[in-house]
Amino acid sequence: MQRQLARFASAVLIILGCYTLSNLVNRSDTFLLLSIYSSLFVILWFWIRHYSSLGNIFLLGVLCRLVFFDHIPELSQDFYRFLWDGQLQQLGINPYLHTPNQLINIVGFPDSNLLYEKMGSLSNGNFSNYPPASQYLFKLAALFHQESIMDGILTIRIIYFLGDIALFFVGCQLLKTLSFEPNQIAWYFLNPLVIIEGIGNLHGESLMFCFTLIGLTYLIQKRSFLGGIFMGIAIAIKLIPLLLIPVFFKYLGFKRFIYCCCSILLVSLLFWVPFWEGDMVEHYNETVRLWFTTFEFNGSIYNIIRAVGYKVKGYNIIRKLGEVTPFIIVGFIFIISFLRSNRTTVSLLKSMLLLLSVYFFIATTVHPWYIINLIFLGILSGYVYPLVWSLVVFWSYSAYGTEVFEEQTVIQITAYSMVYGIFLWELIKGPLGEHFQKPHFFNTELSPGTSR
Repeated sequence: MQRQLARFASAVLIILGCYTLSNLVNRSDTFLLLSIYSSLFVILWFWIRHYSSLGNIFLLGVLCRLVFFDHIPELSQDFYRFLWDGQLQQLGINPYLHTPNQLINIVGFPDSNLLYEKMGSLSNGNFSNYPPASQYLFKLAALFHQESIMDGILTIRIIYFLGDIALFFVGCQLLKTLSFEPNQIAWYFLNPLVIIEGIGNLHGESLMFCFTLIGLTYLIQKRSFLGGIFMGIAIAIKLIPLLLIPVFFKYLGFKRFIYCCCSILLVSLLFWVPFWEGDMVEHYNETVRLWFTTFEFNGSIYNIIRAVGYKVKGYNIIRKLGEVTPFIIVGFIFIISFLRSNRTTVSLLKSMLLLLSVYFFIATTVHPWYIINLIFLGILSGYVYPLVWSLVVFWSYSAYGTEVFEEQTVIQITAYSMVYGIFLWELIKGPLGEHFQKPHFFNTELSPGTSR
């Protein structure tokens, strides 16, 4: 009886925490925001350790998501640009060809002025950077966004919700296939970062990772053409899975790898060709380049280099650094893809996790929702640092705690010290998954040097 009561009470606390974050807390309420979010992790760890079953995990995950269904995103304003791009498409305008600044006095559609004002000056002055599958989703949302902005939000949210449900079942099956306990899905499906940034703030990483996981499932089975199709869809939602494709070269072998690449190319053409007109390619490249040479938020290694740059050069060296960063990334992709074995499932998964981790380690911009990409790969590899990162990356919202946007150095140093500390420990000593929760919740046979 006491056990059941404790299970029910902890589940209620998790739901109440999600409700509070969705309805009662503003982005500027830094202490309350970060305290509740961090507490959710503690309660969740307790609940998973003692009371989790697949049925309970699924039910609690669904309830936590439903809490956000009538929520207008408070922590991020990106969704205003989503609806703007969708409304442009409803008017027959290619969203990659014009900035909002160029169109605000020309076009008219529901809530156009509101969307323009709320998306912020950074978005106003730049071309859209969202890949075409996301654009089609935005167009669908704009179709329903006629009377109320909430209708457009709800449309996107329902699609993301269905993607999360699909990921739950695909993820459980993949875990079983790889001889893991399917209960491990809890650390993704119930992860506050996934729920808040996906269903809550409408960022597409959760939907993208659903298709990535389906593609990964087929590729692990060496069904390269089908795997490539789903990876192509994932890339058309968010570009980040594109970094992972070379890692499959040794695992699939030359012939299967070519089949995979051909199916990715086919899917990409189907999504991109309808938008391919005028200066679209130039505009998109220009926008992507901004992520390396202009934008900066919550970087780690970059912040150290920036501080040294100020000391030595007397100015911010982000532009010069951004020019060489793509070459560093390409070089690391080559090393991971062709100099590591990657012939077993274990080595493949660890290479994927390491590659994306290094990419975010050196990035100039690391928004909280980016780390969604690492969580499930960490579970499959037995590594804890992605879960810790999913906790502390949210602390970056402390930058919005004052009237003037300002990153909090002490909080950043604390957060990244925890991430790098656990990362280095696990690289040297092996994954800590087993010690993070109840015995055998993570499979510790996935330590460095093992194979499946």
